[in-house]
Amino acid sequence: MVNIYTKIFITIILFFISFNLKANSNYFKFNYGISSNNVEASAASGTGSGAITTDEDDAGYMLSGGYMIGDNWGVDLMYYDMGDSKITVTKDDILQVDNANFSVETAGDITRNVTGFGIGFITGSNNENKLLSLDYYLKLGIHSWDEGGSTTLMDDDTGFKSKYYNEGIGAYGGIGISMNLYESTSLDLAYDIIGVSSNVDFDNNSSLLSAGLRFKF
Repeated sequence: MVNIYTKIFITIILFFISFNLKANSNYFKFNYGISSNNVEASAASGTGSGAITTDEDDAGYMLSGGYMIGDNWGVDLMYYDMGDSKITVTKDDILQVDNANFSVETAGDITRNVTGFGIGFITGSNNENKLLSLDYYLKLGIHSWDEGGSTTLMDDDTGFKSKYYNEGIGAYGGIGISMNLYESTSLDLAYDIIGVSSNVDFDNNSSLLSAGLRFKF
């Protein structure tokens, strides 16, 4: 799935390039950093399941690019992989997911990966590639997300998967700052928030604090 999304993203970027002749109005950036994902599962109350632990942090990355239509605004396209969240369970634990209880048959780890791609608007400053100058930007859009994974640890694996592994359309936003290093290449620092819900909002969100490189062309 990652390869398919990446090909789609690159195809769209090439489309923008082929129809745009204005210098430095396109951009592309790659950021890598620390991600945080909402597990959305817990020990069922009153069951005595005390061995359940969660790990919501991992490494993630984001590819983004687009076309600046005006001097300070444009269209943003992005693909992201927020890494994995993990739930560690032992035999006979009871997990609650979306108001449903599931019994653990086998001890182990349950992982879930969050990926997706989206489109939105970006607004920001334009430093015209001056050495060590700063660009600030803000972006907001919608995205298609997928919480992927699989498990065979539960008494009802099919029912658990239908509750815990989902997909939908959410909102995304981000803020960042870029410092020009050389001609059209900048060091980029960003914070992005990914809404993992089906209401095009920021509920049950994942986030990415990252650094990377931004290129204008």
